[in-house]
Amino acid sequence: MRMKRKVQALLVFLLASVMLLVSLPVYADEIESLESKTSDLQNQLNDINQDLVRISDEIASTETAIEDANNEMFRIQDSLAISRENEMRQYEDMKTRIKYMYENGNNNLLELLFSAENMSDFLNRAEFIQNISSYDREKLENLQSIQKGIERQEADLTAKQNSLTDLQTQLKSQQDALNQKAAETSTDLAVFNQKLQVLRAERARAAEEAARRAAEAKKAAEAQKPVIVTPSENGTQTDSPTTGTDNVQKEENNDSDSFTQDSQDTAYIPSDSGGALTPSKGVVYYNGHRETYYSQKVLPGGGLNIPGRHVAPDGTIRDADGFICVASSDLPWGSVVETSLGTGKVYDCGCASGTIDVYTDW
Repeated sequence: MRMKRKVQALLVFLLASVMLLVSLPVYADEIESLESKTSDLQNQLNDINQDLVRISDEIASTETAIEDANNEMFRIQDSLAISRENEMRQYEDMKTRIKYMYENGNNNLLELLFSAENMSDFLNRAEFIQNISSYDREKLENLQSIQKGIERQEADLTAKQNSLTDLQTQLKSQQDALNQKAAETSTDLAVFNQKLQVLRAERARAAEEAARRAAEAKKAAEAQKPVIVTPSENGTQTDSPTTGTDNVQKEENNDSDSFTQDSQDTAYIPSDSGGALTPSKGVVYYNGHRETYYSQKVLPGGGLNIPGRHVAPDGTIRDADGFICVASSDLPWGSVVETSLGTGKVYDCGCASGTIDVYTDW
């Protein structure tokens, strides 16, 4: 009956281990899917940030162009004001001469012409009178032409200012839309990253549980090895040297002792603090970081250089100075960091950013 119970216990251990090992590929598929989604979201966020940089540069360039156009408009308006003032002055001078000629009649001009001493003098005086009239007309036409040119420049610059203002409005609208899209993408990325971290922690715990149960099943299987009994010289039966026991009863006692010793080996005393990491509470948030644990039963850590490595009463792996051995991808090796279980030192890496992974024998 005792042997039957042992066999049943062994089958239960093996079945539990198989079920846990079968569940690991499911975690792997979900993690791979989430990793693909987070990678796509990160690429989208990078593209959005590049577009935001480009639009910011265009907005800055447009604002500079608007400022230059405003300065040019001030210059053109000053030139136009000067041109109009010159035109008005020329117009007043011409009116003064016309008024003088009207009030004094044409006698003075005729007298000027007929008082010429000779034909050459007459022609010169006639040309002088004509030049006065031509000067007024040409001067006025020139001023009017300059004024019209300045007005055209003013109209073109006004159109340019309006176009630049419209462009600035469009760019800022695009910038606002991209900022909103970036915020939404960042939120989605944070959600997927959180799910990914949770799944990784669950997969690690499942792997540790599978390894623990496999080890228990192996011990249980080894405990079921039969005792080979051979006859002695005096006719009594003795145990074969291959068993390493005195008799069947001693084997049963050893099985009981082995079970008691195994229980003692794993009977650690975890912290009773409500915020501390425990074998059952595999994720806590402490001192500004996310805290998890990984077991040397699953990852023996043969490549780690941990002087004085030993298992503390609480089940943590510690060095000769009593520092808890932890892993971090953010801190350099040898860094000292406070954990919920005490002061730790970084001896390993490979965990997610923002996470402190405590090395345990749980």
